[in-house]
Amino acid sequence: MLVSDNWAELLLPGLRTIFNKHMKKKRDYLPVIYNVEKSTKAQEFNLGTGGLGLMEEWNSSGRQVAYEDIHKGFKATYTHKKYSKGLEIERELLDDDLYAEIKKRTRSLSQSVYYTRQYYAALTFNQAFNDTYAGPDNKALCSTAHPLSPTDTTTWSNAADLALNADNVEKVRNYMKEWTDDKGNLLAINPDTLIVPSALRKAALVIADSDKEPDTADNNVNIWRGSLNVIEWDFLTNPKAWFMVDMERMKNFLNWYDRRIAKLEIDKQNFDTEVGKYKVVNRFSFGWDDPSFVFGCLEP
Repeated sequence: MLVSDNWAELLLPGLRTIFNKHMKKKRDYLPVIYNVEKSTKAQEFNLGTGGLGLMEEWNSSGRQVAYEDIHKGFKATYTHKKYSKGLEIERELLDDDLYAEIKKRTRSLSQSVYYTRQYYAALTFNQAFNDTYAGPDNKALCSTAHPLSPTDTTTWSNAADLALNADNVEKVRNYMKEWTDDKGNLLAINPDTLIVPSALRKAALVIADSDKEPDTADNNVNIWRGSLNVIEWDFLTNPKAWFMVDMERMKNFLNWYDRRIAKLEIDKQNFDTEVGKYKVVNRFSFGWDDPSFVFGCLEP
């Protein structure tokens, strides 16, 4: 077999095809859970804002437009971090026509990129009750003591110790429906989705899809059927943690920024070692602006 001196570079297009094809086969939770954006800066900043009261009746406002101050919310800072992984291919693999081994190594690199992104995407929920991973208000994503605003220390809760059953889903929904902004206006939350680990998949689907009301001998209609989605997230690590979310608000407030897209790149082959080097570098950040899209529960 005749092998060109620039063999490593000639391999690149084929390896990119293998890399990209393997990535596309995987279930990517990022666009399902996050608002995914590209970034052109070292950091992204989002400044939260308070609410406005009701519009005022024209005569009550002196027959002129009624203006009202909007209070500043918490500032969310997204600082991109850099991640990398490399792959080395010896010329002997090409000389000896061991392309199957080359493809296997390429797929392994693709798997590493996929797993890294899914791991960090799930980290937001895996550490949802941990103040070490605090958000803009210096509280965990799911906390019993979120301050209402930077200037109002009144607290509200989006965390509880509750088992996943129909009664508690109803209870959590009612909690979320009571949330207000800093002006006392109801947020009109629409809790429409359960996010659960694999261990709670069955319980979630029984609640969401049963014909009759679950966990009771009464022959009542299941009010959740057709109105509650279930996302089983393979990368959730706590088998007792479950989350109820408003999907629309989640896609507004839970963000993922890609500063550098992961793609297969080459450092060509080393003349002395006859080893071709390929790398993937990904730079991203993630987090939330406002936690009022989720209620997190830990089963006792």
